[in-house]
Amino acid sequence: MSSSEHSAVFLAEDRRQPAIIGMVVVTALSLLVVIVRLYARGYLIHELGWDDLTIVIAQLVSWIVLGLSIMVIHYGSGQHLAALMNNPETLVHMYKWLVGAQLVYTFNLWLCRVSGIAFYARLNQMPRFILYLRISFAFVTVVYVAQTLIVALQCIPLAVLWGGAEGKCMGSVTVFISTSGLTIACDLLVLLLPLNIIFSLQATLVRKLALALVLCVGVFAVVTSILRMVSMIVAIQHPKDPTWYFSVVMVWSTTEISAAIIALSLPALRALFGVLSRNRSTMNHSDSDETRTIGLQSTSRSAKQLISDERHIHQATFDLDWETNRSQETLWGVKDGKVQVEDTARVVVEKPSSR
Repeated sequence: MSSSEHSAVFLAEDRRQPAIIGMVVVTALSLLVVIVRLYARGYLIHELGWDDLTIVIAQLVSWIVLGLSIMVIHYGSGQHLAALMNNPETLVHMYKWLVGAQLVYTFNLWLCRVSGIAFYARLNQMPRFILYLRISFAFVTVVYVAQTLIVALQCIPLAVLWGGAEGKCMGSVTVFISTSGLTIACDLLVLLLPLNIIFSLQATLVRKLALALVLCVGVFAVVTSILRMVSMIVAIQHPKDPTWYFSVVMVWSTTEISAAIIALSLPALRALFGVLSRNRSTMNHSDSDETRTIGLQSTSRSAKQLISDERHIHQATFDLDWETNRSQETLWGVKDGKVQVEDTARVVVEKPSSR
């Protein structure tokens, strides 16, 4: 494709800057969420675990992915291929950085999935569920190795990809679609794991759905994975100008990683919201007590009881099958024979007394 076949306006088109801005914004947003998560888990409740460590590593690696993606864009991704034909060396650098970004990208997603599995292990330590988690860990690890091999061996030798040698290649369709399909499969697996915990609870449907919404926010990561695959399909469908569409792929790649990190961190932020809710409730109760001090001595005993009951207006109880749901003790936390469930509704679930 010769640059003389296109107008100067077409060759001057460039969408690299918006792509870089978008990637930096989503990566910075995930960093902010991780910082708040560490504050909530480390400072407020002092319960840092392996899931927090792996998500921190994933966040650090995401900045490496960002740097590699910026280099891909710097060397031509986001420009028309015709505009780059006058400098073939630029294309060589772009494809080299692209391979590096793909390899680190797959490792980054693997770290996110491991963090999610470690988080679920803290919720439920029943042997059967731990077995599910181990199988899931093995599956996502095998997928990671497979994706790495596909990217690294897409051309033999790899230099064929940028025209530096002669050999054979799988083809961009095989590489992109296979790696994206495996990514979506792993995301769905990690997304569905907590449903086994939630729907085994003997609670109201509304409460189950609310808990599912909190623990399954990973659906956003699945959506970004699908959108990334769509952007790659669009690039594949334009073989005469793939570099113009590569920038969109790079943006969705960084967005997918950031969405996974944010989705895995939001359930861990429940501790922060719980503390804020308790503090707000305490202040409201204190103000309420001061208001009722005037004339309280002349209040009848029944009225005093009603006032006391108002302090527990947001408390509810429901029965749990303690034999079949003993695993949920790990999920909610057990203290003095009571399962403490703290959320914005401040629900306290008490173990039914034996009669």
